[in-house]
Amino acid sequence: MRQYQSTSEPAAPANTASATPAMARAREAVLQRELARLLRQLAANQDHLTRLDAEIDAKNRNLDWLARQLAERDQLIANLHASHSWRLTAPIRSLSHRLRKIVRLQKTIRLRRPPPSVPAGASDAAPAMAPPPAIPALPSGGPVMLIISDHLPLYDQQSGGLRLKTLIGLIGEAGLRMVHASMFGPDFQPGILGNPEARARYQAALGALGVTDFLFGPEQIDGYLKANGNGLAWVVIVFPDTMHKMLAPVRSYCPGARVVYDMVDFHGLRMRREAELRRDAALRDQAERQFKAEIAAARAADVTIAITEDERAAMLQAAPDVVVEVLPNIFEMPERQFPEPSARRDLLFVGGFWHRPNGDAMLWFANEIFPIIQAEIPDIVLRIVGANAENEVLALGARPGIEILGYVPRLDPLFDRHRVFVAPLRYGAGMKGKVGQSLIHSLPVVATTIGAEGMGLIPGQHLLVADDPAEFAAEVLRLLRDDALWSRLAANGRAHIAATLSIEAVRPRVKELFGG
Repeated sequence: MRQYQSTSEPAAPANTASATPAMARAREAVLQRELARLLRQLAANQDHLTRLDAEIDAKNRNLDWLARQLAERDQLIANLHASHSWRLTAPIRSLSHRLRKIVRLQKTIRLRRPPPSVPAGASDAAPAMAPPPAIPALPSGGPVMLIISDHLPLYDQQSGGLRLKTLIGLIGEAGLRMVHASMFGPDFQPGILGNPEARARYQAALGALGVTDFLFGPEQIDGYLKANGNGLAWVVIVFPDTMHKMLAPVRSYCPGARVVYDMVDFHGLRMRREAELRRDAALRDQAERQFKAEIAAARAADVTIAITEDERAAMLQAAPDVVVEVLPNIFEMPERQFPEPSARRDLLFVGGFWHRPNGDAMLWFANEIFPIIQAEIPDIVLRIVGANAENEVLALGARPGIEILGYVPRLDPLFDRHRVFVAPLRYGAGMKGKVGQSLIHSLPVVATTIGAEGMGLIPGQHLLVADDPAEFAAEVLRLLRDDALWSRLAANGRAHIAATLSIEAVRPRVKELFGG
């Protein structure tokens, strides 16, 4: 059985004169490897910049369509302003303000954009436009729900995407037919979704759960609402920005639908915590605006979904008149044998780096905590998994003992291989899917207070918690060396998730909310 022991006795000094050529060769080899890695990183960054340029150009072209929709959208807003529904006034004002900002941006871009060059002999006539895609009919076989989010749920890259995919499966079990709408158009999909084959894979996963049709972009969504809005029983709108953009047409075209606002995360609360951590007054002001926008979205909905009881309480404290239900992260429990602690080693972190707290957590851990652990166990390795890592995180891979793995499609082997999962989040909100994922795989966790929140986890019983760098490092070292502690936390953590956040535990709540 491998035991991690403190390295307190120094090695015997080497002969300086004889070691110099070997040391020079070693340094040269290290520098050559580093140069090769930097060249690969430079090439990858160049490819990323090329894709960004293409996306920006495509979005500029889309502004023409937004201008054509402005007159119709303004009329919808005017009609809603004339109504006596007090609950709609705040989000309508926000929507009108956002649309006018888009038009101002369009005018600015047109003034700055050079006129397109026309090749000699080319016709002055405008190119023929492709016909708009056909609007799918309302699916039959039960009540229909339209789910509107930024994009298809990236269930293998983001915990929020995994939650939405699992929730869609449970809604399908409750007897509803579902249509998914992405705010991004087919030519403006972010990341891997820009690849049609990859997008088809994510669509197929949702189709297997009961999603019958897919819409892409505001134009298709508006057309679908106009054609089928009267027949929709539910409209679920994910994220506050999407809520403010889509509320007016949904309320106008879907008079009989119950509108559900899925917060996913209390963004204003998360931003408040980041502003406090960084002592950033501008971010604090931005957080207050975001907080008010989320309160307005909740008041405009028939039902608001929070991730945790704490976030439900925070919402009700700010807006006692709203209806808030809790639908947490939902975990499918793997049923298999897990390796014993003696067969494991090293540290693991998993998190998508679209989410800012994950990058901050890894930089803090690498700079403040990991060196303390390395001083005790020099050969320890930290492996960082997650898509879209920023340059500062990628640069950590040049440090001894840190490996950056990027996106990994199958995480089970990594959960089975490692001894400790670290969740050193210094700010955030809601429930941390990475912590739940680790616990269901019987991999014990050391987390900060924020990393452990929202799941009802008890420090010392389900995981270990520390907020000070030295204390965090000490808790990691305990788990690396104490097999009995490791086994107890592994069993208790998995049992807690099974009892509270598994599909079996959450299914009755979903059926109660959407099955009526």
